[in-house]
Order: sequence, then structure tokens, then C-alpha cells
Amino acid sequence: MDKYVFRPYDPIFPELFDQEKARLETFLGKDANIEHVGSTAVPGLGGKGFIDIAIAVDQNKLADTSSKLAKAGYEYRPDASTKDRWFHRMELPDQKQGFRRYHIHLTYPTSKDWREMVAFRDYLRSHPDELAKYAEIKKHAAEISNEEREVYIKTKEPVILDIIKKATE
Repeated sequence: MDKYVFRPYDPIFPELFDQEKARLETFLGKDANIEHVGSTAVPGLGGKGFIDIAIAVDQNKLADTSSKLAKAGYEYRPDASTKDRWFHRMELPDQKQGFRRYHIHLTYPTSKDWREMVAFRDYLRSHPDELAKYAEIKKHAAEISNEEREVYIKTKEPVILDIIKKATE
């Protein structure tokens, strides 16, 4: 599987998120704030097609929530996590791709990560010029990355940081 690709936006993304959110709520209850973030949360923005989900819970409930996510089938990835954002992933069957990757970014409501993920998404949704600029750099990063994570990330990083700055001012 090519990891760094640029696929067009698919209108099914919100539906896939809603289905997974409903499933996650059976494990986490209604106290968790579950948001669709990332490229699939921004209509018109292409990308890898992974469904990114941000979950905010009380900071003292991160470990308990991570355990519940494991029961839901998500793998905790400490190497991709930080003190304030615990990263989980899994693959679920998908009618179009055979399987689709889902990422969970578990954090707490006052964390910088939470604020930036939500602000980034909301900014792109309401600024079509910035959306187009970001889509172009994502496409370029996928083309030149040669499946190298560092190249992909470093190529996109200046544009991401610029958008986050604008979104959080």
C-alpha cells in the first residue's frame, strides 16, 4: 500500500466518520468529544483518504480512554504520540478500497493539539484560497516523497504552520 498518495475528496468521508463515531460512542460513552479532523473532514480537500478522528476527554481519563479504544480494536502507537496527544490507529473494511485506515488523536479539551486540529479544519472549511494552497502542497508532497515520511512531512510543514498561525490568531 502506498502510504503517501493524493486522492480526490470523496463525499462518503463524513458518513464513514459518523459510522465510526457511533461505534466509538458505544465504547466511550457520550462524555468524549469526538470530532472529524484532517483532510477527510474538509469538503474538497484531497489526501490519503484516512479518517482522522480527534477525541477530547478529561486529562486524567486519557489512559482509561486509551484502554477503551484498544477494546474497540485500535492500536496505541506510543512512537507517534506525545505527552498531550495519544495516537491510535486501525484499519476497517471499506467498500471502495477494501480497507481504510482510521487514526485517533486522543487528547484533552484545553490541549494545544486539540485547539490546533479543530482550528485548522475550521479555517480550511471557510477559506477556499488556503484550502487550494494546502491541497497543492499535499499533492506535491505525495509526488516527491518516494514513500519517505520525513520528506512528506517537511514539504507540507511550512504551509501547515502558516495556516495554524492564521487559524489560531
